[in-house]
Amino acid sequence: MLCLIFLISQLLDVITTQSAFMTHRFQEGNPWLADITNRYPFLVYGAKLLVAAAVLCGLLLLRLRWRLRLAVLSVFTLASLVAPLTNAMRINGWM
Repeated sequence: MLCLIFLISQLLDVITTQSAFMTHRFQEGNPWLADITNRYPFLVYGAKLLVAAAVLCGLLLLRLRWRLRLAVLSVFTLASLVAPLTNAMRINGWM
């Protein structure tokens, strides 16, 4: 279940980021990615989702005890929820 929440939160991050950019009130905060995100947004978002899937696979393939693996995956999942929630709050003017 945590794996699904992690992947969905990454997808929500992409959706909320693109929604914020479509309002033209926001811009990419990372100066290295700003230009390429404006030119090729689907390439950047696709790469982001591939990296997220690779991180998830790496977490699942680590030779850890199941409780430690669950704890690590829980931390990654909770951390991945921050970006879409922050994006949604900024779009709605709550931040």
